[in-house]
Amino acid sequence: MANIGFTDVQARPSEFLDLTSLTPDEFQQLVPPFETAFQAHLAAWRLDGKPRIARRFTVYKNCPLPTPEDRLLFILVYLKTYALQVVQGRLFGMGQSKANQWIHVLLPALLAALRALGDAAARRLGGRRGDRRCTPGGGAGSPRPSASLPPCAHDGTERRIVRPQDPPAQTACYSGKKKDHTVKNVLLVNALLIILFLSDTHGGRVHDLRIAEATPYPLPAGSGLLQDLGFLSFTLPQVEILMPTKKPRGEELTLEHQLANQVLNQRRLRIEHVNSSVKRCRIVKDRIRLWKAGVRDLVMELCCALHNFRVRLNPWLPMI
Repeated sequence: MANIGFTDVQARPSEFLDLTSLTPDEFQQLVPPFETAFQAHLAAWRLDGKPRIARRFTVYKNCPLPTPEDRLLFILVYLKTYALQVVQGRLFGMGQSKANQWIHVLLPALLAALRALGDAAARRLGGRRGDRRCTPGGGAGSPRPSASLPPCAHDGTERRIVRPQDPPAQTACYSGKKKDHTVKNVLLVNALLIILFLSDTHGGRVHDLRIAEATPYPLPAGSGLLQDLGFLSFTLPQVEILMPTKKPRGEELTLEHQLANQVLNQRRLRIEHVNSSVKRCRIVKDRIRLWKAGVRDLVMELCCALHNFRVRLNPWLPMI
């Protein structure tokens, strides 16, 4: 089996997109900040995860990933295809143990690069998305209401995980909706379909509404928030909640309400397109097999940042 290298696939744009989720032009724009973050990481840590106390990192003679492009290609292919680590290593000319080391070094390096570019979603109230505040349309404390602000939307997304061995963790992660063990996050997107906020990762037992209530978003006064009926009782001060009308028990909705619900659903549907774009990377679509502490949250933040990176370079039609 021949090894994959950047020089082998850069001349085939369609195959390159299938392997990495990025076009060659997008890939080249990500290489410099990624290499900077990689070198900064290895200045403090060794490849095996231990603190660096001796000589600095240099590319050794038989290194399977000798160039910045090869390193970025390696981690993007892993995120996009989510192959077994033995297969991933075989594709790039290394064993499974060495592939595991490279994966856990390059994942935080790629996230640091996307944060430096300002494409990572905020993770806390008043937090930063790179160098940008999570305050769509002005600021969280903006005193001037404005009815013309474009709407935002929020929704939850679940990912299947391997069944935990710890009984309390099994209970916390069991999703009655999916009939499986999952973890979930809530995403907040703006009208340009950029992910502004990503909640902490919770077990599948926790309802989307409870996650949203624990992290009220800093939306400016006078803005609108699109949501589905799963967030039925969720409100924010001075924010218009745009939500379909629920059918009364034992009754039918009027034609006027049905048409209004269709219009709202067509607008809110765009956040489902965002979820699909995030899950273009199969590491957050398939059942995740990584066990290292914090890695499930890290890969979700990473895939959201890759979505923002793609949308920033190639904007989508806005949500109206």
